[in-house]
Amino acid sequence: MALELYFYNECGFCQSVLNCMSNLHCSEKVALKNIRENPDYEQELVGLTGAKTVPVLVVDGKPVRGSEEISQFLVEKFL
Repeated sequence: MALELYFYNECGFCQSVLNCMSNLHCSEKVALKNIRENPDYEQELVGLTGAKTVPVLVVDGKPVRGSEEISQFLVEKFL
C-alpha cells in the first residue's frame, strides 16, 4: 500500500496528523511531501485534488482529506 502525505509545517491540522503518525510509529511508512519546500509537490496536489488544501493523505492514488479523517484511517491501519 502506497501512502503519501501532502502537508506543510506551519499548518496546525498537518501537525495533528504528523503527531498521530509519530504516536503510531508509522512515519517511515508514509512518504512526506511538503508543498512549501517543493513546488512540484504542490502541483501534484492540485492535479490530484484541484486545490492546495492540506493535509491530504493519498492511499494507493486515492486522496483522503481532513486531519480527523486521515488520523482515523491511520489508527485503523496501524494501531
